[in-house]
Amino acid sequence: MLLGTRLDSSPGASRARVCVRAGALLLEGLLAATLSVLTAVWVLRLWRGDLTLPLRYSPVDDTKFYLMLVKGIVDHGWYSSNSSLGAPFGQRLVDYPQGADSLNLLLIRFLALFSSNPALIINLFFLATFALTGFTAHLVLRALGVSGPSAGVAAVLFSVLAYHFFRGESHLFLSAYYAIPLAAYLFLRVLGDRALFRRRAAEHHPPAVWASRRSLLTVGICVVVGSDNIYYATFAVVMLAGAALITLLVGHRRSAVHGLLVIVLIGATLGVNLAPSLIYRQQHGRNVALERSFAANESSNEAFALRLTNLLLPAPGARIAPLREVTERYDHAIAPGYCEACYASLGTVGDVGFLWLTICALLAIVGVSGALAARRLLRDAAVGVWLAVAVGAVGGLSSLLELVFTPDVRAWNRISVLIAFFSLLAVAVLLDALRARLAPLRFGPVAGALVLAAVLVFGVYDQTSDSYIPPYRATARQWDSDATLVRRIEARLGPGASVFQLPYVPFPEGYPETPVSDQVATYATKYELLRGYLHSRRLRWSYGATKGRPADWQAQLAGQPLPYVLAAAGAAGFTGLWVDPAGFEPAAAARLRAALRAILGEEELTSPDRDLWFFDLRPYLARLRSSHSAVELARLRERTLHPLRSECVAGGLELVNPTATAVATTLRVRVAHPPSIHEMPATVYPDGRVSEQAGTAPVTIVRRLLLAPGRTVIADPRSAGGATQVLYSSLASDALSSFERGPAGSSTLVPGLTGPPCAG
Repeated sequence: MLLGTRLDSSPGASRARVCVRAGALLLEGLLAATLSVLTAVWVLRLWRGDLTLPLRYSPVDDTKFYLMLVKGIVDHGWYSSNSSLGAPFGQRLVDYPQGADSLNLLLIRFLALFSSNPALIINLFFLATFALTGFTAHLVLRALGVSGPSAGVAAVLFSVLAYHFFRGESHLFLSAYYAIPLAAYLFLRVLGDRALFRRRAAEHHPPAVWASRRSLLTVGICVVVGSDNIYYATFAVVMLAGAALITLLVGHRRSAVHGLLVIVLIGATLGVNLAPSLIYRQQHGRNVALERSFAANESSNEAFALRLTNLLLPAPGARIAPLREVTERYDHAIAPGYCEACYASLGTVGDVGFLWLTICALLAIVGVSGALAARRLLRDAAVGVWLAVAVGAVGGLSSLLELVFTPDVRAWNRISVLIAFFSLLAVAVLLDALRARLAPLRFGPVAGALVLAAVLVFGVYDQTSDSYIPPYRATARQWDSDATLVRRIEARLGPGASVFQLPYVPFPEGYPETPVSDQVATYATKYELLRGYLHSRRLRWSYGATKGRPADWQAQLAGQPLPYVLAAAGAAGFTGLWVDPAGFEPAAAARLRAALRAILGEEELTSPDRDLWFFDLRPYLARLRSSHSAVELARLRERTLHPLRSECVAGGLELVNPTATAVATTLRVRVAHPPSIHEMPATVYPDGRVSEQAGTAPVTIVRRLLLAPGRTVIADPRSAGGATQVLYSSLASDALSSFERGPAGSSTLVPGLTGPPCAG
C-alpha cells in the first residue's frame, strides 16, 4: 500500500514492482478525485452558472473575506499585506492567524499564476477541495486494507458530505478537509500499535538512520496535517493524544512514543506556519480585540457544539421528505437560529457505518466477537468515533480544552468530518465482506458491482440537496451591479484615489451583538464593505484595517458627529465616500442620505441595484479648504489618523492621549440601563431616536476633560449605579469642535459605532 507497510516491508520485491504498484494506486486515487469533482458539479449544477463569478455573494457569510484574500494574493503576491485596504496605512493580516492555512494559500498562489480573476480562482480552489479530499480518502482507505472499488465509493461519499457544501466558499478553507483522512490514518496506526517510524537497515549513522521511506512518509503526512487548517490540526493532535494515552495504558510504549513524536511534528509545523503572527504579536503586544473569550464561546455553544442527533439525522433540506420533516422539527426546537451542527450529518450510508462501529465497540466490551467485530481495524475506528464524540459533544472535553488551552478553536462540531471518515471506513469494510460472500456465486462479481453502484448513487442522493445549488442569477445581477458602480467611480476619481466607507465596521468579523436600539452596523454588513475593493483596480479603500491596532483609526472616528467625520475623512486624503445603507436602520439611513446631500451639496451616485451610494468629496473639500486654514486642516488630519482613544479596561475606561501635551477633550459614553440622572456626575441626555424614558433607554454621558499625555483610567460609569453596560465611547478634541457644525440635525447623526462594545 502507498501509505501502509506493503511498500517498505517487502525486501524481496523489485523496485520496478514497487513503482508499478504505487502508480496503480495513484491512478485509483485520481479516478476517485475525478468522480468526486463530477459529483460536485452535478450537485451544484455548475453548467447553469459562470465560473468567472463567485458561487456565493451573500451578505450573511464569509465568502467576500476569502475573495479578499485571493485578490490580495493576486494583486500583492501574498495575503499578509494589502496596501489597497485599510487606507492610508494599509491592511496587515499577519495579526490574524491565517498562516495555519498555508498549504491552501500556496495552492491559491499557484492558481493565481494562471488567472487574475479572484472569483475564478476561488471557484477552482473549491472544486479542487473535492478532488483532494477524495484523493487522500481513497489512498488512506487502500492503505488500511480496503479494496479499490469499496475505497472509491467511500472516498467519493466522504468528499460530498453535507458539511462540505454547507461550508462551501463561505468557509473556504474548512471545505479543504483533505487532511482529515491522513489524521485518521495516523490515529489508527498509533492505536493499532503499527510503527510510524522505521530505521534504515543499511545506515548506521544517526540521524540519517531514521530516514526510511516510512519515516519520511510520516513526516510528510504531519506537515500536510499541520499546514491545512488550524481546526483539523487541532483535532489530529487531540485524537493522537488520546491514542497515545490508550496505548501507554495497555503497555504499548513504542506506539505511545510514536504518537508523541507525531504530535510534536504536527505542532512544530503549525508553529512554523503561525510564526509570522506569533512574532508580530510579540513585537506589538496582544491584540485583545481579536481574542475570543471562553465565556463568550460557552454562551453560544448550542450553535457550535456537536450533537449526536445531528450526526444521525439528515442535514436540513434533505431529499427524503419524511426524514427532512423530522430534521426540521428537531433543528427548530433545539437550535432555531444559526446552527453549524445541523450540517454534521453523516448521511444514511454513514449512519450504517457509525452504528456498526458502535456495535463492534459494545461486542468488544462484553467479549463477544464475530467475523467483522474481531477485526482490530474496526475496533480502533470505533474508539476513534467515540473519542471524537466525547471531545466534541455539548459539555464534552472540548469545553475543558477551550478553558485550559485556547478559546480560538471553539466550533467542535467540525470534528464531525473525522467521525464521518471512520464511519465510511466501516462501510467500506462491510462492502468488502459482502462482495467476498457474493464472489463464489455465478453472478457474484456483477452483483457486487451493482451493490457498490447502488450504495454510491443512493449515498450521493441522500447526502446532498437542491438547496446547495447556488443562486446564480441573483449573484450575477449583484456582481454586475457592483462592478458597474466601481467602474464609474474609477472613471470619475482616477487612479490612486482613496475612498472612505460608511458605516464603520470592525475588521475582521464585524460587530459583536449589541442592543437592537443601538445597533448601527448589522451582522449583514460584516464583510459587505469589501464589495468595492473586489471590483476595483486603481482605488484604495478605508475598510480592512485590523481592529485593535493603531491603523484602525476609524474606530474612534465613527462615533463623532457626521459633519466632523466628513471633514476628517477629507483632511485624511479621501476624495470619495462609499455608503452601504444596509448598515443602518431604515429611518437612520434616510436621515443620513438627507444630511449627506445637505453637507456635500450634491446627490449620490447609486449602483444599478440602488443598494449602494457614492459621493464625490472633491467639491466639498474645495469649500472646506476655503473656509479653514491649512494649519487647522493639518491638525484635523493628525488628530484623525492618530486619534485620542477611549477603550474599555477592567474597572473603568482607559483614555489615551498620544501627544506630548494635555488636550481639552469631550468624552461621550453610551450606556444602557443607566442609573438615575441625579446619581450621575455628568450631563446626561437621551438619544433622539429613542422615545423611552431616561433610566431605561440607552443614554449618552458627556464629560469635559483636560486629558494628560499617555494613558488615563477613569471610573466606569457603571460604578455609579450598578446595572449598566457601556456600549461604546468616544473622545473629541475641543480645539476641533468647529468641524462638528453642519446643517440642522446633521450634528446629531453618528454614522457608526465606535468599536466593539464594552463587556457588560
